[in-house]
Amino acid sequence: MVEMDRNNYKQTKTKRGFTYSYFYSAPASGKPVLFFAHGFPSASFLWRKQVAFFQPLGYGIIVPDQLGYGGTDKPTDPKLYVGRGLAEDMRDILDAEAVATVVAIGHDWGSYLVSRMLHYIPLRISAVALCDVGYRPAEPGVNSISQKEALIKMIGYDAFAYQRFFIQPDAAAIIEKNIDSFISMIYPEKPESWKENMCVDGGAREWIENNTITASPSYLIPEDKEAIKTSLLSGGLAGPLCWYTQQLEQANIDEDAKLPTAAREFTHPLLFIACTKDCVALPIFGDSSHGKYAKGPVTRKEIEADHWGPMSHAAEVNEMVLEWLGTLG
Repeated sequence: MVEMDRNNYKQTKTKRGFTYSYFYSAPASGKPVLFFAHGFPSASFLWRKQVAFFQPLGYGIIVPDQLGYGGTDKPTDPKLYVGRGLAEDMRDILDAEAVATVVAIGHDWGSYLVSRMLHYIPLRISAVALCDVGYRPAEPGVNSISQKEALIKMIGYDAFAYQRFFIQPDAAAIIEKNIDSFISMIYPEKPESWKENMCVDGGAREWIENNTITASPSYLIPEDKEAIKTSLLSGGLAGPLCWYTQQLEQANIDEDAKLPTAAREFTHPLLFIACTKDCVALPIFGDSSHGKYAKGPVTRKEIEADHWGPMSHAAEVNEMVLEWLGTLG
């Protein structure tokens, strides 16, 4: 397993009162700082192969454990996981390190977070790279959980059905009880397993309650699996699942509704790395969003990967990001 040096981890308390843990490595002279945002159910270690690649090249690195994960606080009120608050937490981390701007790189819910940073602290970002999950603009009253009919009409199946399990009051306890089954579902050997089990009503709950376990993909080595398991069980799933339940409660509406429509557009250079074997975050979702909201230069790449491109195709992802960084002014 590629390790991230624990000596590089720091902590800071944000203005909202949350203590965040984050990896930090200062940039060499003239190099930008890369800011990596992970999603569910990862922690900062999702980006370990990117850190191992970019740190020796002199790039500055900031990789937080997001709210609910790793060494960061884990509140269980979904309203604390709203876009503006999360973006301002990231601003406070940048301030703690006296970093003026970053190249923001997101995956999964990390792409949602980077999108909110573009909304609320756009001057702190110089460019954006999104892997697998594309730009997710603030659209008050709209959430992926409520899009069943629209999704079926668009792609032929209910891609976000599993989220309706994740927002149930008993989901955290069920997942914690059957953590190996959960990991087996989230990191499938066969990408189409997601479509067969997570994209049908009740499928995710049935998989985990039955404690179903199948073979792991080659990129999920035993040490990685153990790190994921330990991280999740040490803090529990209640916090991480708040990233989903805040959608149900539409906790973002008050803040996002105040956002001018023009603020959902952005002119920052964008790199989108689509994962062609992801049955949930289909490339078309990102492409559609970028076509509507990305008003600056867009670079689009593809990897033949499932959802976990930064892990399974790290070398390709790293080279794509490096090449793109070379095009920035």
